[in-house]
Amino acid sequence: MNKEKVLQIHKASLEILENIGIEFQDKEILDILSSNGIKVENNRAYFTESQVMDNLNKAPNEFTLYARNEDYNMDININSTHYTPGYGCAKIREVDGSIRDGKLKDYIKFTKLVHSSDVFDINGGIVIQPNDIDAKLAHLIMLYTSIIKSDKCIMTVPGEYKKFKQSIDLVSIAVGGEEKLKEKPYMITLVSTLSPLKVDKNALETIKLSCEYRQPMVICPGPMAGATGPISPAGNMAMGNAEAIGTIALTQIISPGTPIIYSMACTTTDMKTGNVSIGSPGFALQAAYTSNLAKLYNLPNRAGGGQCDANGITIQAGAETMMNLMATHQEKSNFIQHATGILDSYSSMSFEKFVADLEIISRLKYYYQDLEISDKTIPMKVIEDVALNNKSFLTGKHTAKRCRKDPWFPSIALRGKLKLNDTPENLMLKSINKEMNRLLDSYQKPEISSEVESQLREYMLKAGVDEKVLNIIDL
Repeated sequence: MNKEKVLQIHKASLEILENIGIEFQDKEILDILSSNGIKVENNRAYFTESQVMDNLNKAPNEFTLYARNEDYNMDININSTHYTPGYGCAKIREVDGSIRDGKLKDYIKFTKLVHSSDVFDINGGIVIQPNDIDAKLAHLIMLYTSIIKSDKCIMTVPGEYKKFKQSIDLVSIAVGGEEKLKEKPYMITLVSTLSPLKVDKNALETIKLSCEYRQPMVICPGPMAGATGPISPAGNMAMGNAEAIGTIALTQIISPGTPIIYSMACTTTDMKTGNVSIGSPGFALQAAYTSNLAKLYNLPNRAGGGQCDANGITIQAGAETMMNLMATHQEKSNFIQHATGILDSYSSMSFEKFVADLEIISRLKYYYQDLEISDKTIPMKVIEDVALNNKSFLTGKHTAKRCRKDPWFPSIALRGKLKLNDTPENLMLKSINKEMNRLLDSYQKPEISSEVESQLREYMLKAGVDEKVLNIIDL
Protein backbone atom coordinates (compact mmCIF):
# COMPACT_ATOMS: atom_id res chain seq x y z
CA MET A 1 0.00 0.00 0.00
CA ASN A 2 1.33 3.46 -0.96
CA LYS A 3 2.31 5.20 2.30
CA GLU A 4 2.34 8.64 0.69
CA LYS A 5 -1.29 8.20 -0.41
CA VAL A 6 -2.23 7.08 3.12
CA LEU A 7 -0.66 10.28 4.46
CA GLN A 8 -2.54 12.38 1.88
CA ILE A 9 -5.86 10.89 3.01
CA HIS A 10 -4.90 11.55 6.64
CA LYS A 11 -4.03 15.20 5.90
CA ALA A 12 -7.29 15.69 4.00
CA SER A 13 -9.20 14.29 7.01
CA LEU A 14 -7.50 16.77 9.33
CA GLU A 15 -8.49 19.59 6.98
CA ILE A 16 -12.09 18.38 7.02
CA LEU A 17 -12.13 18.28 10.83
CA GLU A 18 -10.68 21.77 11.17
CA ASN A 19 -12.74 23.53 8.49
CA ILE A 20 -15.98 21.53 8.11
CA GLY A 21 -16.21 19.76 11.47
CA ILE A 22 -18.54 17.04 12.76
CA GLU A 23 -22.11 17.48 13.93
CA PHE A 24 -22.60 15.81 17.34
CA GLN A 25 -26.33 15.53 18.06
CA ASP A 26 -26.09 15.71 21.85
CA LYS A 27 -25.80 18.90 23.92
CA GLU A 28 -23.89 17.23 26.76
CA ILE A 29 -21.26 16.02 24.30
CA LEU A 30 -20.93 19.49 22.77
CA ASP A 31 -20.51 21.00 26.24
CA ILE A 32 -17.80 18.44 27.08
CA LEU A 33 -15.95 19.26 23.87
CA SER A 34 -16.26 23.01 24.38
CA SER A 35 -14.99 22.79 27.97
CA ASN A 36 -11.95 20.90 26.66
CA GLY A 37 -11.00 23.63 24.21
CA ILE A 38 -12.67 22.25 21.07
CA LYS A 39 -14.31 24.90 18.91
CA VAL A 40 -18.09 24.33 18.83
CA GLU A 41 -20.51 26.26 16.61
CA ASN A 42 -24.06 25.36 15.55
CA ASN A 43 -23.80 21.82 16.95
CA ARG A 44 -20.58 21.20 15.01
CA ALA A 45 -17.19 20.52 16.58
CA TYR A 46 -14.00 21.67 14.87
CA PHE A 47 -10.74 19.93 15.82
CA THR A 48 -7.21 21.14 15.23
CA GLU A 49 -4.54 18.65 14.24
CA SER A 50 -3.00 18.63 17.71
CA GLN A 51 -6.41 18.13 19.36
CA VAL A 52 -6.99 15.08 17.18
CA MET A 53 -3.55 13.52 17.41
CA ASP A 54 -2.99 14.20 21.12
CA ASN A 55 -6.24 12.41 21.93
CA LEU A 56 -5.67 9.53 19.50
CA ASN A 57 -2.39 8.91 21.32
CA LYS A 58 -4.31 8.35 24.56
CA ALA A 59 -6.12 5.30 23.15
CA PRO A 60 -4.29 2.02 23.90
CA ASN A 61 -2.81 0.10 20.98
CA GLU A 62 -3.40 -3.16 22.84
CA PHE A 63 -6.02 -4.48 25.24
CA THR A 64 -7.58 -7.77 26.32
CA LEU A 65 -11.28 -8.48 25.91
CA TYR A 66 -12.19 -10.97 28.62
CA ALA A 67 -14.56 -13.93 28.30
CA ARG A 68 -16.27 -15.94 31.03
CA ASN A 69 -14.10 -18.79 29.82
CA GLU A 70 -10.53 -17.50 29.84
CA ASP A 71 -9.65 -19.82 26.94
CA TYR A 72 -11.49 -17.34 24.71
CA ASN A 73 -9.88 -14.13 26.01
CA MET A 74 -8.97 -11.94 23.03
CA ASP A 75 -5.67 -10.06 23.02
CA ILE A 76 -6.50 -7.29 20.58
CA ASN A 77 -3.53 -5.39 19.19
CA ILE A 78 -2.07 -4.11 15.94
CA ASN A 79 -0.68 -7.55 15.03
CA SER A 80 -3.49 -9.90 16.08
CA THR A 81 -6.33 -11.23 13.93
CA HIS A 82 -9.80 -12.01 15.30
CA TYR A 83 -13.09 -12.79 13.56
CA THR A 84 -16.76 -12.10 14.18
CA PRO A 85 -19.66 -13.50 12.10
CA GLY A 86 -22.10 -11.49 9.99
CA TYR A 87 -23.92 -8.66 11.72
CA GLY A 88 -27.08 -6.65 11.23
CA CYS A 89 -29.14 -8.62 8.70
CA ALA A 90 -32.89 -9.10 9.18
CA LYS A 91 -33.41 -11.78 6.50
CA ILE A 92 -32.35 -15.37 5.93
CA ARG A 93 -31.50 -16.44 2.39
CA GLU A 94 -32.32 -20.12 1.88
CA VAL A 95 -30.20 -22.30 -0.37
CA ASP A 96 -32.95 -22.39 -3.03
CA GLY A 97 -32.75 -18.58 -3.31
CA SER A 98 -35.91 -17.79 -1.36
CA ILE A 99 -35.73 -15.19 1.39
CA ARG A 100 -37.56 -14.96 4.71
CA ASP A 101 -37.54 -13.04 7.98
CA GLY A 102 -34.99 -14.05 10.59
CA LYS A 103 -36.42 -15.83 13.64
CA LEU A 104 -35.27 -16.42 17.21
CA LYS A 105 -34.57 -20.05 16.29
CA ASP A 106 -32.15 -18.75 13.63
CA TYR A 107 -30.37 -16.56 16.16
CA ILE A 108 -30.02 -19.54 18.51
CA LYS A 109 -28.71 -21.72 15.67
CA PHE A 110 -26.12 -19.13 14.65
CA THR A 111 -25.10 -18.71 18.31
CA LYS A 112 -24.44 -22.46 18.52
CA LEU A 113 -22.49 -22.47 15.25
CA VAL A 114 -20.34 -19.56 16.38
CA HIS A 115 -19.70 -21.20 19.73
CA SER A 116 -18.76 -24.55 18.15
CA SER A 117 -16.43 -23.06 15.53
CA ASP A 118 -12.78 -22.59 16.45
CA VAL A 119 -12.65 -19.54 14.16
CA PHE A 120 -14.42 -17.32 16.70
CA ASP A 121 -13.55 -16.22 20.23
CA ILE A 122 -16.56 -13.88 20.40
CA ASN A 123 -20.33 -14.29 20.17
CA GLY A 124 -23.39 -12.07 20.18
CA GLY A 125 -24.37 -8.86 18.45
CA ILE A 126 -26.97 -8.92 15.67
CA VAL A 127 -25.90 -12.12 13.94
CA ILE A 128 -29.45 -12.17 12.62
CA GLN A 129 -32.29 -9.84 13.66
CA PRO A 130 -35.16 -12.04 14.97
CA ASN A 131 -38.48 -10.80 13.58
CA ASP A 132 -40.69 -12.90 15.86
CA ILE A 133 -39.81 -11.19 19.17
CA ASP A 134 -40.65 -7.79 20.66
CA ALA A 135 -38.47 -5.29 18.78
CA LYS A 136 -38.15 -3.11 21.90
CA LEU A 137 -36.60 -6.03 23.78
CA ALA A 138 -34.64 -7.62 20.93
CA HIS A 139 -31.31 -6.20 22.14
CA LEU A 140 -31.79 -7.90 25.51
CA ILE A 141 -33.07 -11.19 24.11
CA MET A 142 -30.14 -11.51 21.70
CA LEU A 143 -27.63 -10.66 24.44
CA TYR A 144 -29.26 -13.08 26.90
CA THR A 145 -29.07 -15.82 24.26
CA SER A 146 -25.37 -15.27 23.66
CA ILE A 147 -24.63 -15.27 27.41
CA ILE A 148 -26.66 -18.43 28.11
CA LYS A 149 -25.56 -20.35 25.02
CA SER A 150 -21.88 -19.32 24.91
CA ASP A 151 -19.03 -18.37 27.23
CA LYS A 152 -16.97 -16.62 24.57
CA CYS A 153 -16.33 -12.85 24.56
CA ILE A 154 -19.49 -10.75 24.30
CA MET A 155 -20.53 -8.37 21.55
CA THR A 156 -23.39 -6.03 22.42
CA VAL A 157 -25.77 -3.86 20.42
CA PRO A 158 -25.61 -0.04 20.58
CA GLY A 159 -28.68 2.06 21.34
CA GLU A 160 -30.30 4.82 23.32
CA TYR A 161 -29.31 5.27 26.97
CA LYS A 162 -31.99 3.01 28.51
CA LYS A 163 -31.45 0.11 26.11
CA PHE A 164 -27.68 0.20 26.26
CA LYS A 165 -27.74 0.50 30.05
CA GLN A 166 -29.87 -2.67 30.11
CA SER A 167 -27.15 -4.44 28.12
CA ILE A 168 -24.55 -3.23 30.61
CA ASP A 169 -26.74 -4.48 33.47
CA LEU A 170 -27.06 -7.94 31.90
CA VAL A 171 -23.33 -8.28 31.22
CA SER A 172 -22.62 -7.04 34.75
CA ILE A 173 -24.72 -9.88 36.19
CA ALA A 174 -22.85 -12.40 34.02
CA VAL A 175 -19.37 -11.23 35.11
CA GLY A 176 -20.05 -10.56 38.82
CA GLY A 177 -21.38 -7.03 39.13
CA GLU A 178 -20.91 -3.46 37.88
CA GLU A 179 -17.64 -2.88 39.72
CA LYS A 180 -16.22 -6.06 38.22
CA LEU A 181 -17.30 -4.86 34.78
CA LYS A 182 -15.51 -1.55 35.29
CA GLU A 183 -12.29 -3.36 36.17
CA LYS A 184 -11.84 -5.10 32.81
CA PRO A 185 -13.21 -5.03 29.26
CA TYR A 186 -15.94 -7.69 29.09
CA MET A 187 -18.08 -6.40 26.21
CA ILE A 188 -17.45 -4.64 22.93
CA THR A 189 -19.89 -2.59 20.88
CA LEU A 190 -19.98 -1.44 17.26
CA VAL A 191 -20.73 2.30 17.16
CA SER A 192 -21.52 3.76 13.74
CA THR A 193 -21.30 7.39 12.70
CA LEU A 194 -23.90 8.95 10.39
CA SER A 195 -22.29 9.99 7.12
CA PRO A 196 -21.75 12.64 6.03
CA LEU A 197 -19.98 13.98 9.14
CA LYS A 198 -22.58 13.40 11.86
CA VAL A 199 -22.92 11.28 15.00
CA ASP A 200 -26.48 10.78 16.23
CA LYS A 201 -27.75 10.83 19.81
CA ASN A 202 -28.11 7.03 20.14
CA ALA A 203 -24.49 6.50 19.13
CA LEU A 204 -23.34 9.22 21.51
CA GLU A 205 -25.30 7.74 24.42
CA THR A 206 -23.65 4.39 23.72
CA ILE A 207 -20.27 6.15 23.67
CA LYS A 208 -20.92 7.93 26.98
CA LEU A 209 -21.92 4.73 28.77
CA SER A 210 -19.06 2.72 27.26
CA CYS A 211 -16.63 5.39 28.42
CA GLU A 212 -18.19 5.45 31.89
CA TYR A 213 -17.71 1.67 32.23
CA ARG A 214 -14.46 1.73 30.19
CA GLN A 215 -15.73 -0.90 27.78
CA PRO A 216 -14.25 -1.13 24.26
CA MET A 217 -15.92 0.25 21.16
CA VAL A 218 -15.46 -0.24 17.44
CA ILE A 219 -15.88 3.29 16.05
CA CYS A 220 -17.07 2.76 12.49
CA PRO A 221 -18.11 5.21 9.77
CA GLY A 222 -19.62 3.57 6.71
CA PRO A 223 -19.86 6.16 3.93
CA MET A 224 -21.16 4.94 0.56
CA ALA A 225 -19.02 6.36 -2.24
CA GLY A 226 -21.44 8.23 -4.47
CA ALA A 227 -24.35 8.36 -2.00
CA THR A 228 -23.43 9.35 1.56
CA GLY A 229 -19.82 10.11 0.62
CA PRO A 230 -17.89 11.41 -2.40
CA ILE A 231 -17.94 9.00 -5.33
CA SER A 232 -14.16 8.90 -5.53
CA PRO A 233 -12.73 6.28 -3.12
CA ALA A 234 -10.03 8.68 -1.90
CA GLY A 235 -12.59 11.35 -1.05
CA ASN A 236 -14.92 8.81 0.52
CA MET A 237 -12.11 7.56 2.76
CA ALA A 238 -10.92 11.06 3.67
CA MET A 239 -14.40 11.97 4.88
CA GLY A 240 -14.95 8.64 6.63
CA ASN A 241 -11.56 8.87 8.30
CA ALA A 242 -12.43 12.34 9.58
CA GLU A 243 -15.55 10.86 11.21
CA ALA A 244 -13.49 8.02 12.69
CA ILE A 245 -10.61 9.98 14.18
CA GLY A 246 -12.85 12.86 15.31
CA THR A 247 -15.14 10.44 17.17
CA ILE A 248 -12.21 8.49 18.63
CA ALA A 249 -10.75 11.80 19.86
CA LEU A 250 -14.11 12.45 21.57
CA THR A 251 -13.95 9.09 23.41
CA GLN A 252 -10.52 9.92 24.77
CA ILE A 253 -11.61 13.39 25.87
CA ILE A 254 -14.46 11.79 27.83
CA SER A 255 -12.39 8.92 29.25
CA PRO A 256 -8.68 8.78 28.37
CA GLY A 257 -7.44 5.23 27.83
CA THR A 258 -10.82 3.70 26.98
CA PRO A 259 -10.06 0.85 24.54
CA ILE A 260 -10.97 1.63 20.94
CA ILE A 261 -10.81 -0.23 17.65
CA TYR A 262 -10.37 2.12 14.70
CA SER A 263 -12.68 1.17 11.86
CA MET A 264 -14.16 2.18 8.55
CA ALA A 265 -16.61 0.23 6.40
CA CYS A 266 -16.34 2.35 3.28
CA THR A 267 -18.62 0.95 0.61
CA THR A 268 -19.43 1.85 -2.98
CA THR A 269 -22.74 2.64 -4.63
CA ASP A 270 -24.23 0.76 -7.55
CA MET A 271 -24.86 3.67 -9.92
CA LYS A 272 -27.58 1.70 -11.72
CA THR A 273 -29.75 1.19 -8.65
CA GLY A 274 -28.44 3.45 -5.88
CA ASN A 275 -27.95 0.38 -3.67
CA VAL A 276 -24.87 -0.24 -1.58
CA SER A 277 -22.23 -2.54 -3.06
CA ILE A 278 -19.90 -4.56 -0.82
CA GLY A 279 -18.72 -7.05 -3.44
CA SER A 280 -16.99 -4.44 -5.58
CA PRO A 281 -13.17 -4.35 -5.67
CA GLY A 282 -13.65 -0.74 -4.57
CA PHE A 283 -14.82 -2.06 -1.21
CA ALA A 284 -11.73 -4.25 -0.85
CA LEU A 285 -9.43 -1.40 -1.89
CA GLN A 286 -10.91 0.95 0.70
CA ALA A 287 -10.64 -1.78 3.36
CA ALA A 288 -6.92 -2.13 2.57
CA TYR A 289 -6.40 1.62 3.02
CA THR A 290 -8.44 1.53 6.24
CA SER A 291 -5.99 -0.97 7.74
CA ASN A 292 -3.07 1.22 6.76
CA LEU A 293 -4.64 4.35 8.22
CA ALA A 294 -5.04 2.47 11.51
CA LYS A 295 -1.33 1.57 11.40
CA LEU A 296 -0.55 5.27 10.97
CA TYR A 297 -2.44 5.96 14.22
CA ASN A 298 -0.96 2.87 15.94
CA LEU A 299 -4.43 1.55 16.75
CA PRO A 300 -5.99 -1.90 16.31
CA ASN A 301 -8.39 -1.84 13.41
CA ARG A 302 -11.52 -3.36 11.95
CA ALA A 303 -11.75 -3.42 8.16
CA GLY A 304 -13.09 -5.61 5.37
CA GLY A 305 -14.63 -9.03 6.01
CA GLY A 306 -16.42 -11.72 4.04
CA GLN A 307 -19.02 -9.53 2.36
CA CYS A 308 -20.56 -9.94 -1.07
CA ASP A 309 -23.38 -8.63 -3.24
CA ALA A 310 -24.39 -12.08 -4.50
CA ASN A 311 -27.91 -13.29 -3.70
CA GLY A 312 -27.00 -16.95 -3.34
CA ILE A 313 -24.22 -19.49 -2.97
CA THR A 314 -22.76 -18.78 -6.40
CA ILE A 315 -19.43 -18.24 -8.15
CA GLN A 316 -20.01 -14.52 -7.57
CA ALA A 317 -20.36 -15.07 -3.81
CA GLY A 318 -17.13 -17.05 -3.66
CA ALA A 319 -15.12 -14.59 -5.77
CA GLU A 320 -16.29 -11.49 -3.93
CA THR A 321 -15.92 -13.01 -0.48
CA MET A 322 -12.44 -14.36 -1.18
CA MET A 323 -11.29 -10.99 -2.57
CA ASN A 324 -12.59 -9.10 0.45
CA LEU A 325 -11.16 -11.55 2.98
CA MET A 326 -7.83 -11.75 1.18
CA ALA A 327 -7.43 -7.96 1.16
CA THR A 328 -8.39 -7.95 4.83
CA HIS A 329 -5.72 -10.53 5.69
CA GLN A 330 -3.06 -9.08 3.43
CA GLU A 331 -3.26 -5.66 5.10
CA LYS A 332 -3.54 -7.22 8.57
CA SER A 333 -6.93 -6.19 9.86
CA ASN A 334 -7.15 -7.04 13.55
CA PHE A 335 -10.90 -7.38 14.20
CA ILE A 336 -12.67 -8.81 11.17
CA GLN A 337 -16.42 -8.26 11.35
CA HIS A 338 -18.88 -9.71 8.84
CA ALA A 339 -16.42 -12.57 8.33
CA THR A 340 -19.04 -15.23 7.61
CA GLY A 341 -22.54 -15.58 6.20
CA ILE A 342 -23.26 -12.24 4.53
CA LEU A 343 -25.18 -12.10 1.24
CA ASP A 344 -27.16 -9.49 -0.72
CA SER A 345 -25.14 -6.37 0.16
CA TYR A 346 -25.84 -6.75 3.91
CA SER A 347 -29.50 -7.69 3.26
CA SER A 348 -29.41 -11.33 4.34
CA MET A 349 -27.53 -14.08 6.12
CA SER A 350 -27.09 -17.63 4.87
CA PHE A 351 -26.34 -20.65 7.02
CA GLU A 352 -24.72 -22.36 4.03
CA LYS A 353 -22.51 -19.38 3.22
CA PHE A 354 -21.58 -19.11 6.91
CA VAL A 355 -20.09 -22.62 6.71
CA ALA A 356 -18.48 -22.01 3.31
CA ASP A 357 -16.84 -18.82 4.59
CA LEU A 358 -15.27 -20.73 7.47
CA GLU A 359 -13.36 -22.73 4.87
CA ILE A 360 -12.23 -19.57 3.06
CA ILE A 361 -10.82 -18.32 6.37
CA SER A 362 -9.08 -21.67 6.87
CA ARG A 363 -7.47 -21.36 3.45
CA LEU A 364 -6.24 -17.84 4.18
CA LYS A 365 -4.86 -18.78 7.58
CA TYR A 366 -2.82 -21.51 5.91
CA TYR A 367 -1.62 -19.19 3.15
CA TYR A 368 -0.59 -16.32 5.43
CA GLN A 369 1.19 -18.46 8.03
CA ASP A 370 3.90 -18.81 5.35
CA LEU A 371 6.52 -21.53 5.06
CA GLU A 372 8.43 -23.26 7.82
CA ILE A 373 12.08 -23.49 6.79
CA SER A 374 14.26 -26.03 8.59
CA ASP A 375 16.17 -29.27 8.08
CA LYS A 376 12.88 -31.07 8.74
CA THR A 377 10.98 -29.22 6.00
CA ILE A 378 13.84 -29.35 3.46
CA PRO A 379 14.96 -32.95 4.19
CA MET A 380 18.10 -33.39 2.11
CA LYS A 381 18.76 -36.97 3.22
CA VAL A 382 15.17 -37.98 2.40
CA ILE A 383 15.38 -36.38 -1.06
CA GLU A 384 18.72 -38.09 -1.69
CA ASP A 385 17.46 -41.49 -0.54
CA VAL A 386 14.31 -41.36 -2.70
CA ALA A 387 16.08 -39.97 -5.76
CA LEU A 388 19.04 -42.38 -5.72
CA ASN A 389 17.24 -45.55 -4.62
CA ASN A 390 14.11 -45.41 -6.78
CA LYS A 391 11.80 -45.02 -3.76
CA SER A 392 8.58 -43.05 -3.23
CA PHE A 393 7.92 -40.06 -0.98
CA LEU A 394 4.35 -41.26 -0.57
CA THR A 395 5.34 -44.34 1.47
CA GLY A 396 8.30 -42.80 3.29
CA LYS A 397 8.65 -42.20 7.04
CA HIS A 398 9.08 -38.44 6.55
CA THR A 399 5.69 -38.26 4.85
CA ALA A 400 4.05 -40.44 7.50
CA LYS A 401 5.35 -38.18 10.29
CA ARG A 402 4.19 -34.96 8.64
CA CYS A 403 1.11 -35.97 6.64
CA ARG A 404 -1.28 -34.45 9.20
CA LYS A 405 0.77 -31.30 9.72
CA ASP A 406 1.95 -30.01 6.35
CA PRO A 407 -1.06 -30.30 4.00
CA TRP A 408 -4.17 -28.14 4.22
CA PHE A 409 -7.34 -30.19 4.64
CA PRO A 410 -10.72 -28.94 3.37
CA SER A 411 -13.85 -29.18 5.46
CA ILE A 412 -16.28 -28.83 2.54
CA ALA A 413 -14.27 -28.65 -0.70
CA LEU A 414 -14.56 -31.74 -2.91
CA ARG A 415 -11.86 -33.62 -4.80
CA GLY A 416 -12.04 -36.56 -7.16
CA LYS A 417 -14.38 -37.73 -9.89
CA LEU A 418 -18.14 -37.29 -9.98
CA LYS A 419 -20.27 -40.36 -9.45
CA LEU A 420 -23.04 -41.21 -11.87
CA ASN A 421 -26.12 -38.94 -11.51
CA ASP A 422 -24.31 -36.60 -9.10
CA THR A 423 -23.87 -32.89 -9.83
CA PRO A 424 -21.22 -30.57 -8.38
CA GLU A 425 -23.95 -28.38 -6.86
CA ASN A 426 -25.70 -31.24 -5.07
CA LEU A 427 -22.44 -32.70 -3.78
CA MET A 428 -21.27 -29.32 -2.47
CA LEU A 429 -24.56 -28.71 -0.69
CA LYS A 430 -24.33 -32.15 0.92
CA SER A 431 -20.78 -31.39 2.01
CA ILE A 432 -21.78 -28.01 3.50
CA ASN A 433 -24.72 -29.55 5.36
CA LYS A 434 -22.51 -32.34 6.68
CA GLU A 435 -20.06 -29.79 8.12
CA MET A 436 -22.90 -27.67 9.52
CA ASN A 437 -24.39 -30.70 11.24
CA ARG A 438 -20.97 -31.61 12.62
CA LEU A 439 -20.67 -28.16 14.20
CA LEU A 440 -24.20 -28.28 15.61
CA ASP A 441 -23.77 -31.84 16.92
CA SER A 442 -20.52 -30.83 18.63
CA TYR A 443 -22.19 -27.91 20.41
CA GLN A 444 -22.17 -28.16 24.19
CA LYS A 445 -23.90 -25.57 26.31
CA PRO A 446 -21.28 -23.98 28.57
CA GLU A 447 -21.63 -24.11 32.31
CA ILE A 448 -23.04 -21.11 34.16
CA SER A 449 -23.78 -20.98 37.86
CA SER A 450 -27.41 -21.48 38.83
CA GLU A 451 -27.25 -18.26 40.85
CA VAL A 452 -26.08 -16.17 37.89
CA GLU A 453 -28.57 -17.86 35.56
CA SER A 454 -31.38 -17.13 38.02
CA GLN A 455 -30.34 -13.46 38.29
CA LEU A 456 -30.16 -13.12 34.50
CA ARG A 457 -33.61 -14.67 34.10
CA GLU A 458 -35.09 -12.47 36.83
CA TYR A 459 -33.69 -9.34 35.16
CA MET A 460 -35.17 -10.36 31.82
CA LEU A 461 -38.61 -10.98 33.31
CA LYS A 462 -38.56 -7.59 35.08
CA ALA A 463 -37.60 -5.96 31.77
CA GLY A 464 -40.78 -7.39 30.25
CA VAL A 465 -39.47 -10.39 28.30
CA ASP A 466 -42.07 -13.15 27.90
CA GLU A 467 -41.19 -16.23 29.95
CA LYS A 468 -42.00 -18.42 26.92
CA VAL A 469 -39.16 -16.73 25.02
CA LEU A 470 -36.74 -17.43 27.85
CA ASN A 471 -37.85 -21.06 27.95
CA ILE A 472 -37.04 -21.44 24.23
CA ILE A 473 -33.55 -19.99 24.77
CA ASP A 474 -32.89 -22.03 27.92
CA LEU A 475 -33.58 -25.38 26.26
